[in-house]
Amino acid sequence: MLGRRCVLHSQLSFGRSGAIAHQNKLLLRQGDNDMACGHHCVLMALMLLGVISRGDLHEVELHERLLETCLRGQTRYFAGCSTTHIKEQIAPFDDQVQCRHLQRDVAARTVEALESDHVCLIRFSSDSYTHWVLAVGLMYADDKPHSLLVLDPLMEGIPLTPWNALLEHWGSKKLRNTNARWSEKATVETVVQVGLRSRRGTAIQLP
Repeated sequence: MLGRRCVLHSQLSFGRSGAIAHQNKLLLRQGDNDMACGHHCVLMALMLLGVISRGDLHEVELHERLLETCLRGQTRYFAGCSTTHIKEQIAPFDDQVQCRHLQRDVAARTVEALESDHVCLIRFSSDSYTHWVLAVGLMYADDKPHSLLVLDPLMEGIPLTPWNALLEHWGSKKLRNTNARWSEKATVETVVQVGLRSRRGTAIQLP
């Protein structure tokens, strides 16, 4: 689109099934009413950062740290996750991954995090529900941040597209959660920044 450009996490690409990271399908789908969006976003963040692989999730015996993350996440099924619960699920990997709850200048710091090749778990509320999504990139309009590019575990992947939903009008009171099924007004409740301790990179621009 004229005047628009997108930047994405450097390890994110796309294929026929949608988002791909490290040669594996990235999107993890939750059930319709299991309230496990936060846990699925944690696992997708760890996959995109290269800390775990999709294959690891299908092992008969999960390795110790992943097992701990999954056990902590499973206790929140049908209850939902707070910011504290998200941080607790990431904690088993804290020697590799840093996790930060953004509490001041949230909109601007979220943009900075995504530009620095981190990801952000974002919880928003709308008239329909409260929900966690994983922000993996940014859409700029006239060189100003317009939308967050997100992976929503409730939605299907979009072929040849490395995201499946948008948080439009980021940083304004006109924020909207937009996906293939609907678009509705939303309010940001919390943002958790997650990135590798070993590097601070730069997001890449989508050609």
